[in-house]
Amino acid sequence: MKKAARILLAFFILALFVSSARADDLLNVQKKIDQKNQEYSSNQTTLDKIKKQIASLSGSVYTTQGQLDEANKQVAAIRSELAKVDEDLNKRKDELRLITEIRDEQIRHLYKHPGDSPLELFIDSGGFASFSQMSGLQNRVVGTSKDLIGVVNEEVVAVAKTRSEIAKAKEDLEKAAAAISAQLASLQGQLSYQSNRQNTVSYQLKKIESTLKDLTQQQKNLIAARLAASQQGQTIGDQVPASVPLPDPGFSPAYAVASYGYPHRVGMNQYGAYGRANAGQSYVTILTTYYRGIGVGPYPIPGSINVAGYGWISFEDNYLRGIAEMPSSWPLEAQKAQAVAARSYALNWLASHPGQAICTTQSCQVYNASKVNNPAAALWHQAVAETRGIVATYSGAPISAWYSSTDGGYTLSSQEVWGGYVPYAQATADFAGSWPAGAYDKDSPWFHKPWGGACGNSGYPWLNKEEITDLFDALILSKRSSSYNQYLSPTDGCLGAVGWSHAQVIGELNRLGVPSVGNLGNIFVGFDGVGHTSSMTFTSSNYPALTFSGAEFLAIFNLRSPGTRVLYSNLYDVIIR
Repeated sequence: MKKAARILLAFFILALFVSSARADDLLNVQKKIDQKNQEYSSNQTTLDKIKKQIASLSGSVYTTQGQLDEANKQVAAIRSELAKVDEDLNKRKDELRLITEIRDEQIRHLYKHPGDSPLELFIDSGGFASFSQMSGLQNRVVGTSKDLIGVVNEEVVAVAKTRSEIAKAKEDLEKAAAAISAQLASLQGQLSYQSNRQNTVSYQLKKIESTLKDLTQQQKNLIAARLAASQQGQTIGDQVPASVPLPDPGFSPAYAVASYGYPHRVGMNQYGAYGRANAGQSYVTILTTYYRGIGVGPYPIPGSINVAGYGWISFEDNYLRGIAEMPSSWPLEAQKAQAVAARSYALNWLASHPGQAICTTQSCQVYNASKVNNPAAALWHQAVAETRGIVATYSGAPISAWYSSTDGGYTLSSQEVWGGYVPYAQATADFAGSWPAGAYDKDSPWFHKPWGGACGNSGYPWLNKEEITDLFDALILSKRSSSYNQYLSPTDGCLGAVGWSHAQVIGELNRLGVPSVGNLGNIFVGFDGVGHTSSMTFTSSNYPALTFSGAEFLAIFNLRSPGTRVLYSNLYDVIIR
């Protein structure tokens, strides 16, 4: 009877561990587990849906602010769903703890009483009737215990697996959220970058429209496409760009119309900083030359900065060390000027984009993580360290320190290029002695360059005598009446629109009694001394001299020149070979 009493007592004690179970029915534990398994199945279904949503987010590319806002809403909703699943799992863990205690007690009981033999039970029972009763009770307790142990073990494994899946889902979601944040920063930077570019193109297009009336929309689109066709990066990057010599035209005379400077000519001229440093100027002199009326000195710097794709990193010891906007081989004072400009630009950008991650392309500033600890960038790291905390400010605030590769010997004001007055972004003569020989940026491959070229050969800028004569004849006809401009698209159809042929232009001039150019002689270019081509004059068999304004020739060139040839700058001349 002692053995039976021990089994009954163990059974009674085990039953007490289940708050809602009757002392005589361990099967209620199984019912509770079945109920939890149903909840687990529901949670697992929700978790599977969440993982699919995260995978969808991770694989998506967003190109508009609206799409990004919607993606961030999805992230917030998934976070909420994931939090509910996690909360449900935590509740199940508390309930599972109670059931696990029962399991452990069952294991201890079976360890101590693995099951008496029938002979032992018969001897202890004192009779056949008692033996049968005790044998049935033993089978029930042992069988139920083993089942319970197995079920609870499965439940523990399932909870651990779900916990692991939730942790992985959280990790994936945060990666997706970070990627979306990076896309947002990139998009916002692209919008800012393209806005500047678009403003530059719009400025040029408006200048052309003001000079050439009655342009068709197709022609306006053509000019915009031409201006976009040959665009390069607006800053240098950390590698010295190659200088590509002009190809041999293969005939004579040959004409190439070449711009000075690229692209916007506002703010610090990087090649100018290079030339000024080589001339012995300090970085402070360089900065105060390019940014009018600024202060250069210590300014509070945040310890870290949120960088798209990298998260929060050290502002000075990581982000600035990784800025890749100027070759590391350049003179130290030029790199110091670049370091201060980059630091100032970043602070100004952060102030105007609160809570956002700064992008890592020319849309904001180029950041290259591999440069941070690269020994080849030692001089750049030195420039960052020696200007630590130094910022260019105006009226006590960091400036938007615009910079570009080349200004062609003259910077322009932000108002002229983008239409907005900024007191520190004013026009500056960027040469010593005479221009162009004394230009500080004369070593730039973009200092004096013909952009674009023949249709299908963008590296061939040359025009023959017939083609340059056609441009002057078109300009004579345009000056006669702006109504003719609609017919003066290029004749080759390279960019879509097709205008009158040269013969048609000459025929119309003859009909009007206006002399055409005839046999072209010489071409003379005039400059206004503040960064613009002021006049274009030619001589010919029919004209001792005929002069147009620089704006007039630029406008007709960007409208009618064959191929993708384009003038990016209103400071230009003609190369004749």
